[in-house]
Amino acid sequence: MSTQPQAWSNCLDVVLKVAERCNLACPYCYYFYQENELHKTTPALMAEDTARDVAAFLRRGVQELGIQHLYIGLHGGEPLLQPKKRLDALCRTLRKELSDVTTVHIGMQTNGTRLDQEWVSILAEHQVSAGVSLDGPPHIHNASRPDHKGKGSYDATVRGLRLLQEGVRAGTNRATGILCVANPNHSGEEVVKHFVEDLGIDNFNILLPREGYDSEVWKPQSKWVNYFTEIIKYWQTTPKKVGKLVTIQLLSEIMGAMVAEPRAERLDFRRSTRHHIITISGDGKLSLDDNIIALDKALYDANTNVRNTTLAQFIGGPLFQQLVRAVDSTPEKCASCDWFRTCRSGELFNRYQKGSGFNQPSVFCETLDTIHTAIAAIVSRRENGVERLTQVLSRKPEIWARDFLKPVTLGPTELPLPEANSIRLPVVE
Repeated sequence: MSTQPQAWSNCLDVVLKVAERCNLACPYCYYFYQENELHKTTPALMAEDTARDVAAFLRRGVQELGIQHLYIGLHGGEPLLQPKKRLDALCRTLRKELSDVTTVHIGMQTNGTRLDQEWVSILAEHQVSAGVSLDGPPHIHNASRPDHKGKGSYDATVRGLRLLQEGVRAGTNRATGILCVANPNHSGEEVVKHFVEDLGIDNFNILLPREGYDSEVWKPQSKWVNYFTEIIKYWQTTPKKVGKLVTIQLLSEIMGAMVAEPRAERLDFRRSTRHHIITISGDGKLSLDDNIIALDKALYDANTNVRNTTLAQFIGGPLFQQLVRAVDSTPEKCASCDWFRTCRSGELFNRYQKGSGFNQPSVFCETLDTIHTAIAAIVSRRENGVERLTQVLSRKPEIWARDFLKPVTLGPTELPLPEANSIRLPVVE
């Protein structure tokens, strides 16, 4: 029987595609330049009536499933292509219609190029946590994130980042973060050194690409191992170099779990609920995490939308439940791995192969082993480090994907079901 800790509660991430176009032309973008072609059949911007339907859909869903925390990510394409008044109205409506039934967290992932002081003020008003996509110093970033004319976007991105940082320092905006897509054709040390020493960023994340076995991007593993080895070596010198600890989320959450059981339990929860993501397109179509649906057309049903399906129905459906089973199933190679507790077989999209599903270890298994080995070596040098490490890694996870997002029993008066058209967005002139 599951021993799900009471501290862990139902949560859900919603990727809300408010703008399905982008002012950049990043060659590695899965949404526009690889398998996924959904943008060709969806409107450029989410319409107001769709936003009303989304709010109604989410309100009913969080009550049916007992969701205590709803994380809404304003996404794209580039979400700041949405007109300011309409995005302001959307945030206002989401807070108004959902805050009495769940805790609403609104975030945004942006390329930063369109940020100005008015945008920063809007994000501050609605307490939107903004993440900025930045791939490194100018020569790296400009090569991987050009505009449609081939011009680099580094200067515009950093200008927007600086405006957000000023808002954070002034206490008006929520802390901003950086997302960087790993690229082993460049120096990992050069990338993180630029973030820390040139831009003064002390909290960011490095993302592994979302490809699985049907891609060649992850080959050979030796280049990825070298890339992250450089990053880890530099990361460990940052307290002396800049006088403070630097959080690289991919690495820091593993280290935290290796040194303390409560943090290990928190990571167990994170790993178990990593698939708790739904994507809502600009026209209301409902799907899995768009990192997942880009892998295979079999993982997407174009007929499912917020108007003909409830959230509980979608969560209980075959596509989402396939992810639940994948998270809770352990590939044979992973079952005997020393790092199983802190790795849990890697990200689902890196385990996928057409025809075989998610039944194999991550394509980045060798790289993940290198990362965990290096961090374990660092932990073991601390006082009582070996003992702590042994205690954490010897325990099996007790938190599972199947423990969450089950419909709750409510009385007839406890579940108001608003009609989609009963939710009104503020009037936008």
